[in-house]
Order: sequence, then C-alpha cells, then structure tokens
Amino acid sequence: MMLLPELSEELIKRYLQGDRDACRELLKRPEYYQLCQKIAKKIFSRKPLDCEDAAQSAFEKVLKEALSGKFKKGNSQQFYHWCAKVALNYILDLLRKTKKETEFIHAQLQEKVLDEYIDIREDLELLDTNSQIQKAIISIDQQYPKKKYLYIWQGLVDNKKQTEIAKILGFKQSEVSKRHQELAVFVGKELGYLNVKQAEQMLKQIRQGRRPKRSQEDWEN
Repeated sequence: MMLLPELSEELIKRYLQGDRDACRELLKRPEYYQLCQKIAKKIFSRKPLDCEDAAQSAFEKVLKEALSGKFKKGNSQQFYHWCAKVALNYILDLLRKTKKETEFIHAQLQEKVLDEYIDIREDLELLDTNSQIQKAIISIDQQYPKKKYLYIWQGLVDNKKQTEIAKILGFKQSEVSKRHQELAVFVGKELGYLNVKQAEQMLKQIRQGRRPKRSQEDWEN
C-alpha cells in the first residue's frame, strides 16, 4: 500500500516547529519552482535564458530564506504568498543590478570607442549579479588561455593591485594593464556593443602601446 504524500498544512506545522526537513519536502513540490519561473518570465520576458537563470536563483533564495526560519507563522497558503514575495523581490533586485551594469558598459563603449581606454573595472567588481558578463569573460579566457584574462579579472575583483597580479604571473605591471584593456574590448565584442572592425582597431591601439589616460598611481590602486 502506497503512503499518501504528507499534506502541506502538516508540513508547515512541522516546519514552524523547527523541522527543516519538512521545509525541504514542501519546496520539492513543483508549484514552488513553477512560481519562481512565472515571476521570472514576467520580468525577463524578452530574455528566455535569463528567465531560467533568474528562476533558479530566486528558488535558491526562497529555500535559503525558508531554511533560515524567515517565515514565522501562517498556513500553507500564506507560505506560498511569502515565497512569491521573496522570489519577486529577489528577481526585481537582480533586474535592477543587471540593468545598471549593462548600461554602464554600454555607456563606456559608446563614449570611448576608438578614442581612449575602456575602464570596466568598476563593473567587473559587481559581476556576481551579471551572469552575461561573467559568462563572456569565462568564454574569452577559454579562447585565450595563455592570456590569463580570468585570473587578472578575478584578481581585480579581489581588490589586488596590478603590481601584485603581475608579480604572481611573472609579468610586468604594464602587461597586466594591457591585458585588462584587451579584456574590456573582448567583453564589448562578446556582448554585441562592438563590431569586429571596431574591436580590431581598439586591440591594435592597445597592442601598439597607446597608454590610457590614467596616472601610474591610479593603476596601482
């Protein structure tokens, strides 16, 4: 004889008594992940890949908040609405951050294409919220493994000085600076903000030694 699944109300009661396994059991039910998908599709309607990434991240946020005991009291219906609120707030925050970062890169590329160095360092420091940029950098690093782009980027994210990164890699500081500039151009090309010709011209300028309009002190900070 098959056992019937435990009722949602019973699981909620156990959860509110401190049983975190009851919480996991409840959130395994498809309606909760489907809830996150519905919210993500509504907000990221024009980007199906982003929808699924956002839904998965939102569901993980719901699970984390629930397991930490953030839902204090109520029945299964109230728990469902609480999950919806957590997912919605998370996805809206994700959208705001993604827009901010994308607009930053777009503005930088529009203003500085073929003119001067594109500084995406500030944006790279926020990459945990922008999967498109992060995936672009990983892809670029795989295409040019000897360039150590991913290592340089991660070093800057971790607030290492370029001189520190150069010492670890056995490069001159100027080489780390040049590869950071190259990475900015490749990111712009990967995201569609630069066409092939623009990217080639900018890379040529960088490799010919055109120096960015920043002081040595700025680079080492």
